[in-house]
Amino acid sequence: MNGSITSIVKKPSRKVFWRSIWVITFAIAFAWVEGAVVVYLREIYFEGSFYFPIVVQWEGGKLVVDNLMQIEFGREIATIVMLVAVGCVAGKNRLQKFCFFMIAFGVWDIFYYVWLWVMVGWPESLMTWDLLFFVPLPWVGPVITPVLIALTMATAGALIIYYDEKGCVICWRWYDWVIELGCGLVLIVAFCWDWKNIMQVPDSLLRDGIPNPFAWWLYLPVFVFSVVYFAVRLKQIVLSKRYQLASGP
Repeated sequence: MNGSITSIVKKPSRKVFWRSIWVITFAIAFAWVEGAVVVYLREIYFEGSFYFPIVVQWEGGKLVVDNLMQIEFGREIATIVMLVAVGCVAGKNRLQKFCFFMIAFGVWDIFYYVWLWVMVGWPESLMTWDLLFFVPLPWVGPVITPVLIALTMATAGALIIYYDEKGCVICWRWYDWVIELGCGLVLIVAFCWDWKNIMQVPDSLLRDGIPNPFAWWLYLPVFVFSVVYFAVRLKQIVLSKRYQLASGP
């Protein structure tokens, strides 16, 4: 039976291997560009500092959004669009396109921190606080939190592409998508949990803009659940496909 499976299961093509190499190469190079831009922005806004509080200005209860801040919002959105575009070019079907996006995003995010450390010696540790995104609210957390997500995204994308190339029909049910994307949304909530303090919203509370303890109580269980759910679901799909191959005509 094992022999029949081996003779039927396809080997991943060399084309997908080279597409993966180019996606990873792009992500690593793009991470350098992103890191360099952030170094410039820190010099402009924070005198080279990577520490909190961030500089914000309120007038009449409204946030003052200057031209540079608007450009920064656009840059962050354009960054995601570029990573999506790379995934769409590299993938041969919709699932692979999404997975290549996950690989590109994961590698880019990890090497963003690697290059920043090379450039300016920051972050000092994986527990150093960072401002991850600023759209639509500030995403804040220890460096290890986005790195774990990035590593998981890259690994998950690579595994799905690998089995897809081997001939496994990766059929993700609609509620699988709802569960995994829902977990992603909750993780974003964890990053934005302290946004009023980070933005120093003027109200009856005294806010200093220094991050409070991270919402680990929300992040950790959701992150672990999403990883375990993905692993179990992928294993079910792969084992089911092997059974079909072994029992088929």
